Amino acid sequence: MASLLGALLFAAGVQAATWQEGSTYSANTIVDYNGKTYSALVTHTAYVGAGWNPAATPTLWKEVGSSVSPAPSAGPTTSPSTNPTASPTATPTTSPVASNTPTPPPSTGVAAWDASKVYNGGARVSVGSAIYEAKWWTQGNVPGSDQWGPWKLISGSVATPTVTPTATPTTTATPTTTPTATPCPIVTPIPGSTWVPPTTPGTCGYWVPPVITPTPSPTPTVTTSPSPTPTASPTASPTPSTTPGTDLLPKHVVVGYWHNFDNGSGVMRLKDVPAEYNIINVSFVEGDQSAAKGTAAFVLDKLFNEAEFIADIKLKQSQGVKVLVSLGGANGVIVIDSLEARERFIKTLGDIIAKYGFDGLDLDMENNLTITAQDDYRKPVTPQIVNVIAGVKAIKARFGDKFILTMAPEVNYVQGGHGFYGGTWGGYLPIIHGLRDDLNMLHVQHYNTGSIGGTDGKQYSQGTLDFQVAMTDMLLTGFNLGGDVNKPFPALRADQVGFGLPATTSAAGGGYLPIAETQKALDCLMKLQNCGTYKPLKAQPDLRGIMTWSINWDSKQAYQFAKSHSAYFKK
Repeated sequence: MASLLGALLFAAGVQAATWQEGSTYSANTIVDYNGKTYSALVTHTAYVGAGWNPAATPTLWKEVGSSVSPAPSAGPTTSPSTNPTASPTATPTTSPVASNTPTPPPSTGVAAWDASKVYNGGARVSVGSAIYEAKWWTQGNVPGSDQWGPWKLISGSVATPTVTPTATPTTTATPTTTPTATPCPIVTPIPGSTWVPPTTPGTCGYWVPPVITPTPSPTPTVTTSPSPTPTASPTASPTPSTTPGTDLLPKHVVVGYWHNFDNGSGVMRLKDVPAEYNIINVSFVEGDQSAAKGTAAFVLDKLFNEAEFIADIKLKQSQGVKVLVSLGGANGVIVIDSLEARERFIKTLGDIIAKYGFDGLDLDMENNLTITAQDDYRKPVTPQIVNVIAGVKAIKARFGDKFILTMAPEVNYVQGGHGFYGGTWGGYLPIIHGLRDDLNMLHVQHYNTGSIGGTDGKQYSQGTLDFQVAMTDMLLTGFNLGGDVNKPFPALRADQVGFGLPATTSAAGGGYLPIAETQKALDCLMKLQNCGTYKPLKAQPDLRGIMTWSINWDSKQAYQFAKSHSAYFKK
């Protein structure tokens, strides 16, 4: 319908208005933008600074032609009125041709990609004979190198699956006609992509790109293999030095959550956090429930002054401490179930990080992460999961290779997937896997849970030495989802792994472990010493460290957690 409307306007010689940021557009409004004509798919406001131009937001706009095309002499005024029924035959035949015409010219008229240049959404570049368009802000990301990345292929040899039908007379414009008939755009799929249809009327379907497994399958087989096999396999697989970003953190870290609200633990200024904490996770960024889906918000408590808070961040950073912002928490719900919500998430969360100067992002989402039976962790289809992965990759691309990414999921979201995979059980695994090349540290919350089965078939209860060792070792050796040997989850590197504990008995609903017992667990994991009934097959001296909820609670006991464990790692 949109392309028909565009064709009718061209035939009538009507000049579309130029798109302007800040304007509100009704569905089917026709505008010009950068030499192309677009039709609005839904009514929306192009908020200033959001970057929602027609080229960058295929969920809001549909390209219907070129605004520089001369008024077609073959389409007199009588053609639209005489041709309503014949229109599907005549108009789509000419319309796709006009629509496809811009594809060849860019190969000769588009500037080559420049690694040093900043590109905003909608910008086009050439790499050889291929043309790419930026989906959002990017700098230094090689077009075509990352399927989740900021570049969308517009034309070129890689796009042959979609070009072929055009060249075959039999199919002509059928592939293009199918999405055109739908009021939502269909992005050119990468081979191997999965089409996810709309879930409710008025929403859009989308293509889910395939996830390339970064770690080969040899690692997972260690889970239930005889003891000689797992010993060599997990270590040989990933080499820490080959993964970018592994040197962004000290060899061992003590991570603490600082919250700007008083939950009985009291509050403090960021500058007063003791130096023993290498990483401070500021809590929390949440979804703005009064705004559109995907909008991230960080509200500094009225107890704090914003200028002092920003100054405190800079002070801690000057002392070598990494200050991250944490997304989620027990009450933090953010819904990213569409491409529009994902764009909003990328922009609003990215702007928060830029405003306060955070070193990175911690994913502590504890809500809205259920998976379906169709969710292969290597190729998820649940929109929330797919959009979190793509959104975080885009945010990291904005801030560069020094951007730090950590995660703090609950046990059932991770190790819980070993006993049963579905719902919340294992719900974080697609995110961990999709971002494993960007992940600096995963510190699962070993609290607020009951007992969980280990890879040895035994159940282990929170708040015990064996629980810490069995759950952590599962991430270091890999494990089978739902106990199915055909669904192995690959091991993470030791330098990507730690575990989280409450600072005091009051900090969480169970899971507290005294400092002496915690250090026995670290001895067992890192040195194969002081183990309980569960003993790993291999020592992991590169284990990254330990996390606590929270710094505020630790202050109630003169920071024993941070001071004791910091001293332990320095021995």
